Amino acid sequence: MTTLTRLLPLVLAVGAAACGNGESPAGPSPVTDAPTLSFIQNMVFNESCTHHHGEDATSAGLDLTAGQAHSALVNVQSSQVDLDLVEPNDAENSYLIHKLENRAGIVGTRMPPDEALSAAVIDDVKAWINAGARNN
Repeated sequence: MTTLTRLLPLVLAVGAAACGNGESPAGPSPVTDAPTLSFIQNMVFNESCTHHHGEDATSAGLDLTAGQAHSALVNVQSSQVDLDLVEPNDAENSYLIHKLENRAGIVGTRMPPDEALSAAVIDDVKAWINAGARNN
């Protein structure tokens, strides 16, 4: 019996155990290179949103300041339409993205109202949402 023949059952057993049934018990793995909430907070919310949605001005009751943004957005139903503001793993069905992209059906105006965000910045927000919208 060759070494390969003796090791084959072990290799197959380890491979089967590692692969399992192909499903992760916690669902799909989050994208690891997606922007973090800290990045989105610093580059988007602090720069473009908190003057309307901050401590001194909470338009639509929304506070996007550091430490508040995650709980104000994630799994929170919009007061304007029947969508969550941020639906983790689903940027296309997150009202925040609808507002940032000025999609048909939004209530009011595009956000931010003063100057539209670039497509690249919106893509970063989408990537954060699609990676699970974690509070990181």
